[in-house]
Amino acid sequence: MNRFNKRGTMAIDYVVATNPDQRIINRAIYFLEQGQIIVLPTDTNWVCAANLLNKKAVECLYDIKGIDRKKHLSLICENISQASRYAIISDHVYKRINKAVPGPYTFIFKPTKDIPRSIKDYKKQREIGIRIPDSIICDRIIKGCQHPIITTSITRDMMLPDLPADALAEDLLSYQIEEFLGNKVSMIIDPGEYHLPQAGSTVIDFSNELEEPVILRAGAGDISIF
Repeated sequence: MNRFNKRGTMAIDYVVATNPDQRIINRAIYFLEQGQIIVLPTDTNWVCAANLLNKKAVECLYDIKGIDRKKHLSLICENISQASRYAIISDHVYKRINKAVPGPYTFIFKPTKDIPRSIKDYKKQREIGIRIPDSIICDRIIKGCQHPIITTSITRDMMLPDLPADALAEDLLSYQIEEFLGNKVSMIIDPGEYHLPQAGSTVIDFSNELEEPVILRAGAGDISIF
């Protein structure tokens, strides 16, 4: 089911998180292939997503987030095997993260030489963020695209920076995102009554393989397994 905004363009598509309508998934894939931005839920929060291989789409993500081009965006991947094309993941690290994915974690690695120019031109980056969320919606979109998608999170404090701390924990609803982003996105996939933790992913830095991983942020993922 979908709702249209006043301009007649797609605004919000409602799905069942555990069994999303493939027609809606296909439409999301189409928008990404056309270099447009979509909004979708992960296992932690809402994200804006773009085609990893489209430089203009990546630019749009930075503009929406309002952050410096040197800041990290995250790649959402289907599995560790796909992630290893873009991130240097040793056998030792593979074993450590394999027990945590899919799940609410962001892992920081050194990038491989296959990192797309759409990112490389911006940041000359020495690190890359990888997510493998426990999300059927994300998984089906990535399978359809046949490569990861690049994302940035959407949070209440990003939309309303003056909110008191207790208000930041409230659920962020799709219509609020629609009002905030307007015509900057082509599609919002809404999982309906599915609850997003809003805690953010736990961020763990594996970029220095000679040292133990560093917990950069404790979020929805259990840090005790590391």
